[in-house]
Amino acid sequence: MIPEKSELKKPGKRVFLAFSAIMIILFAACFELILRIQQSFGQIYDLEFNDLARLAPSDTLNHMPKSGQAFDGRKYDQFGVRQYAALEKPEICPHPIKILFLGDSFMDGYDDDHTIPSFLFKLFAKQNICINPVNVGLSSYSPAIFVPQLRTLYPIIKPDYVVIDIDETDFFDDNFRYKQFITRDESGRNIGVKAASAYRGLMSEIDDMRSQRLYIVRLLKVFVGKYAKLLSYRRNAGEKAKEISPIFELSSLDPAAAREKFKAELAFFKGNVEELVSVLEENQFPLSHLIFIRHPHLNHLLNGKNGSIFNSVIFETVKDVAENKNVLVYDATPDLRRLFKDKAESYYFPNDMHFNFDGMEAYSKVLAERIRPVLAQEPDFSR
Repeated sequence: MIPEKSELKKPGKRVFLAFSAIMIILFAACFELILRIQQSFGQIYDLEFNDLARLAPSDTLNHMPKSGQAFDGRKYDQFGVRQYAALEKPEICPHPIKILFLGDSFMDGYDDDHTIPSFLFKLFAKQNICINPVNVGLSSYSPAIFVPQLRTLYPIIKPDYVVIDIDETDFFDDNFRYKQFITRDESGRNIGVKAASAYRGLMSEIDDMRSQRLYIVRLLKVFVGKYAKLLSYRRNAGEKAKEISPIFELSSLDPAAAREKFKAELAFFKGNVEELVSVLEENQFPLSHLIFIRHPHLNHLLNGKNGSIFNSVIFETVKDVAENKNVLVYDATPDLRRLFKDKAESYYFPNDMHFNFDGMEAYSKVLAERIRPVLAQEPDFSR
């Protein structure tokens, strides 16, 4: 008996559907594997969102590191203090000099072995000088945030010395990211920098993405989510980049033109630096134990052939405050220019404003040379 045509088609459809399902599953599995490989070796898309996921919105500091969780070798406590697993206090150092370090991503650094405070710890240890580095630096922190940060942490940490690293990006952050979110008390004091609603929404979406076990699902959410452009996000309520003054515009101008164009912004920035000093004065901290430092960007060290040379208008503003209060100030630019000579590019990550590890170590060495005489004032300087 010959089967009817309709009976012959049914097994064919089932086989086709089964084959298609198997191929889709295999493709999805292979794509998932590729995504996980690229996550570990040369990321195209960071589907763990480590740079963002390690942070949480804050109405005092705009954003804070999540405590008790390790991200890319970095761990923090509930106050945002970096926890150094490798910097155990030696037995010969029962009472180390406690130094509070404030700064942005340059101070926050990378893993435990590659931060400015950890480099300083090791450099001083070789000279039998014991310090306890308290690193509260974090990406995109600036004087507007340092003020409430210092108000909160100083009574808790009670440092022997305070080192504050201020650079050109801080001027931009103060004026174009945080100014509108500053909360002031009845006396006009800065008591907090709120997190924008857009930033809170972004972080909520990132938490949702990270809850998905499959990287394929996370990638889809990147493209269809409300805050899809994660790599270009801003904490200032989502203003477009073209609506904001470029980060280094002031630094690229002739000094006189820069002061004229950004007169109001420089005054606001200077006021934040002055308030930093005031917070320490309110706590009766000896200003002789405060040090403002400045790391140069690559364009500060160029000879003009490979890019425009940045001016020093922003740090000169910091110097004005320091000199008026008789506070120590150190600009590493001249020392690093002599050290790097015509090879400054080799001390920075390619296409990145930050020092590479060699650059961090070099900056730490010249910084240690300048800080050492200050620490020598301590009764138990060599421990």
